Amino acid sequence: MASITDKTQLLKDLADIVAPMPVLSAPEEMLVYECDGHTLDKAPPVAVAFPTTTEQVVELVKLANRYDIPFVARGAGTGLSGGALALDGGLVIEMNRMNQILEIDYVNQQAVVQPGVVNLHISMAVADAGFYYAPDPSSQASCTIGGNVAENSGGPHTLKYGVTTNHVLGLEVVLPTGEIVHLGGTTPDTPGYDLTGLFVGSEGTFGIVTQITVRLMRKPEAVKTILGT
Repeated sequence: MASITDKTQLLKDLADIVAPMPVLSAPEEMLVYECDGHTLDKAPPVAVAFPTTTEQVVELVKLANRYDIPFVARGAGTGLSGGALALDGGLVIEMNRMNQILEIDYVNQQAVVQPGVVNLHISMAVADAGFYYAPDPSSQASCTIGGNVAENSGGPHTLKYGVTTNHVLGLEVVLPTGEIVHLGGTTPDTPGYDLTGLFVGSEGTFGIVTQITVRLMRKPEAVKTILGT
């Protein structure tokens, strides 16, 4: 963890990167970010920064490397595996301000979204056109797509349609070095190694996802509920 002297400069450098977004560092503010939905283990971060662009994420990662402090991406904090803990007083890169649906392509049944988009908001955005996004974790009204990718989240629909990895076509990722890479693409079966499938479910250990191309599905023409006794 950065020393007290280093921390003052660290906070200034963080603020310069994400301005005008806030940088949180007060002890009482860190209480919110010391754990996710897994509350048995807690680790207060040194600071929390709120990027709004991929370029800012790159600069935050490079800054953490310069200060030699660990960093972790965080979405809505609904995960139950402790994947958003900032161990050893690390930096939390809070992704929920990157919350835009960038593109919807109904012809090819896909959408490009940022990691801070709430899961359910994708289905709401395409509902009038007769589409929806299939993976539906129990926290889908609050969990974000970036966290879904990190945890390979699922829900009741997984029994028929599969989990997150079955509905992610491509990713833009910031590696731990600060390098930007693109995995997958816009087709269901991109030639070559399935690096997208490798990344989904890696719990952030390979990098920070900053853009996701997801598969959309058509709503069924009719729904019937049957009760068997």
